[in-house]
Parts: sequence; structure tokens; C-alpha cells
Amino acid sequence: MRMTTLLTPTLKKEPAGWQDPGAIRLLRGGYALDLHHGEWSLLPLGALLRDNVAWTFIHAFMDGGFQQLEDLLYRKEGIQLLAQRVVQSYRDLPLRVMELRGGRLLLSGIEASSSEECQKNLLYFIENLLENMALSGVKIEDATLGKEGAYIALHAEEEFAASSEGVECPSCGWHGTTHAHAGETKPFRTEEESSVQEVFTPGAESIDALCSYLEVSSEQTIKTMFYMAEVNGVFQPVTVLIRGDRQISERKLLVSLGATEVRIAEEKELIEIMGQKPGFLGPVGLPDKLLVIADSSVEGCKGVVTGANRPEYHLTGVTWGRDFKTERVADIALLEEGMDCPHCGSALRKYLWNGVAAVWGEPEDALETLYQDQSGSSQKCALWKGWIHLDSIITALARQKTYPLGLAPFDVDIIVPSIKDETAMELATNLYHEMVHQGVVALFDDRNERAGAKFADFELFGIPAKVVVGRKAAEGIVEVQYGEEVKEMQACHVTCFLSSLLNDDDTQL
Repeated sequence: MRMTTLLTPTLKKEPAGWQDPGAIRLLRGGYALDLHHGEWSLLPLGALLRDNVAWTFIHAFMDGGFQQLEDLLYRKEGIQLLAQRVVQSYRDLPLRVMELRGGRLLLSGIEASSSEECQKNLLYFIENLLENMALSGVKIEDATLGKEGAYIALHAEEEFAASSEGVECPSCGWHGTTHAHAGETKPFRTEEESSVQEVFTPGAESIDALCSYLEVSSEQTIKTMFYMAEVNGVFQPVTVLIRGDRQISERKLLVSLGATEVRIAEEKELIEIMGQKPGFLGPVGLPDKLLVIADSSVEGCKGVVTGANRPEYHLTGVTWGRDFKTERVADIALLEEGMDCPHCGSALRKYLWNGVAAVWGEPEDALETLYQDQSGSSQKCALWKGWIHLDSIITALARQKTYPLGLAPFDVDIIVPSIKDETAMELATNLYHEMVHQGVVALFDDRNERAGAKFADFELFGIPAKVVVGRKAAEGIVEVQYGEEVKEMQACHVTCFLSSLLNDDDTQL
């Protein structure tokens, strides 16, 4: 393509309101148009880059037995309709499909039995594909994605709008979201069991105020929170118990309850349920009709402080099993910096990440379709889903100096410093046509612009190779740059050299 026909409005200065260097590079390089408020629209260069990334994944998945669909997977009932139509026997499984939808590649699979092994293999496969793109993907565990489900993420150097907060273990290298499994949690226990005492605690409506007033640590307390959970289309109150030094993961709570939505109960709802405002509520003496769920940090606690369900009062010496108990215990704690690694027990530290892919298993009853196994018996199918965020990947690629060969919108940028040099223009034009004929994707900068502007745009474009046709054009000699290496060579050898680069990244100048 010739630059005179390409829509690529480059920017000399950084656009306002953007922090991510990858996003800034895309906007400055004419890959995207700034729509303001943190949104962009891809321009031709950006569309080419994203298409190249998408097709890299699509071709790799096709080799792995995936088939491409259109306008089906994004529909809520899409995979169900497909399964009902084509899945009848074990011979029809596994069925693995994908669909390109805007900036995402949607993935889904129907397996004959458990989908966990497929999820594990797919995550590993995606990590390898990212590595081939010179991106280092990291598996980020998340309890809400199932046993083998996880995110694949790229490390974020700074807290940009697209980054998420997670945790990592400096000892064993484990990574997780704040909603990952918290691992084994030891509840607080006093050395000696004591009787329950009601204590006057004026104004101690928060854990910090309570700990200060009674001179106890937050791990010696139990928080009692009230939520409204939507289950089967109906909202019902839920009491949630967690150790005072922990926070509730509402995503883990939602999954544990099998709810479609959870929210903190409003004050008027709480008054209707308990007859009082929040601040002094506790697990002892709750109404029998209430659904109560306790975090694993609460089970087995001994000698802790809780609300007394009476304004301005708390209870001390409260013990699990004697004073209160709930049949529902689950890991619903938010994982935070300083907590123990669920794998090795070392202290976790904060980790910023950008999610580029996710894979997870759906519940057992997600598909109504049954299939006949080899013995003729009817069996349930296992369903998994996933996605790859293409825009996050191209943003990460844009943080590099150049885009990888094969992903970049062009393999080479042919630059003529002065179009007034007729000999140079003729040689460059012939070279351009030869490259196109040989399958090298070339950009020919034929603009009537200063040489400095052309070289500056080349840096913004991030194209892997550059050919400068200048003062030695009369001798048939051009300057070729690939990576950090620069060399002069005869123009007749350039196309062959660039073609070899497309097939072998180890080719040297």
C-alpha cells in the first residue's frame, strides 16, 4: 500500500487523558482514533494489526480441531441450540468452536465428560501462542471460574484503567485474582474457653472502632453482614459471617449461593429483617428463617467478639458450635496483600494485571442436551467457555518498539527521503512492485514530506523492517534496517532477504 492512499493520522504529541503507553502508541501511530473518555475506534493500521492477531489464534485453533462460527456464540442460547441440533452420540464429541466478535475471540466447547482437562490444555496453549508473539502470559487463578478455569494475563507495570488488582507469591510464583481460593484459614481461638459477656460499646459501629474500644485485634472479631441475593428470580436476605480482618468477595459469595445478583441490604431492609440499623449485629440469636453463610475463617472460632444484636452492645467470648453455628461454610473472602499464599503459605503481595484471555467451566446443568455413550446409555455433556481479548493484546504489543513480523500491519516500510530524486523513486517503485509480487506486505512512503517526518512516522508505526532508497539509488544500493541492525545491500537482493525473514526469524543481516 502507498502512504498517499492510507488513512493514518499520526500525532506529534501524546493525546490527553491516556496513561497506558500501548494505547498512546496506537493513537499516536495512527492505528486508532481517540473518541475521548477512554474509548477509541480502530483505523486501517489498527484493524490490520488486530486481524493479524486474530487470525494467528484462529489458524492455531483450527489446527487443534476448532471450527469457526458466526453470530451464534454471543447469543445466550446459541451453544444450546447448536448442541441440540448436532450432538446426539459420543461420535459427535468433542465439539469445539470459536467466533470472532468485535475485539474478542469467543471460545466454547462441549465435551463427552469432564471439561477440566480441556480447560487446562487450552490455557497452556494460549500461553504458548502469546509467547510466540513476544508476550509473557501468566495464569491467574480465580475461584469463580471453577477448578481449572483461569485468566491469562499480562503484567501491568502501572495501574492503568484496563488493569486489575490481584496478588502474587514471591516465593512460589503463584498468581491469583482477589477472588482466588484463599486456601486454608485458621480461625481465631483463645487458649481458654470463656462464657459470653455482653459489653457496652458506645459508638463502636465499625471494626476499627470496636478494636480500639476493647483493645483487641481485628482477627478476634466476627463481622456480620446482610445481603440481598437473587435466586431463581426472587430476592432473599442472606447473613454473611467473616473474620474481622477479612473482606467479603461478592463474586465468590454470588457463586457460592448460586445467585444471579448479590447486593448489600439497604438500611430499611435491614430494619425490616432485624429491627435495627447496622453496626451492632451478630450471629448469636439470629432468626431461624434467615439463610446464614460463614466464611471458612469463622468455622471453629473460639472466644471472639461479635455484635449483640442490640444497639451500643457487643458480645465477648463467643464460640463456634456453642453459641452459634451455620451449616453453610464456604471460602468467600477477598484475597489481599499480606495474606498467606494458598499454595506455600508465604505472604502475598499486590500484583497488577491486564486480562487477555479467560477459560472456565459451566455448571453441570448448563446444557440440557444428552448424548448416547458407547454402551447406548444417555449421558450429560460438559460445557466450557472462554474468550481472548484482542484489543488488550494489540495494546500490549504496542508497548514494544516494533510489532512482531507476521503480526505487524506491514512487513517493511519503503522510504524515499526525497520524491524529487527520480532515480530513487523509480528504484523504490520497482522494489515495491517486486515485493508485492513475492508476497511481502510492503508500505511505500511516497508522500511529498520531509525525510524527518517519514522517519518519525516509521518509529511510530512499529513496522519490523525499513528500506531507505536514497543517495546510492543510482548504484542500485539501498539501506536495510531490521531490528537494531542496519546494512547496505543491492536492491535486487532485498526482496529475497525479506522473504526469508518471513519464514525464519533467525535470518541475519
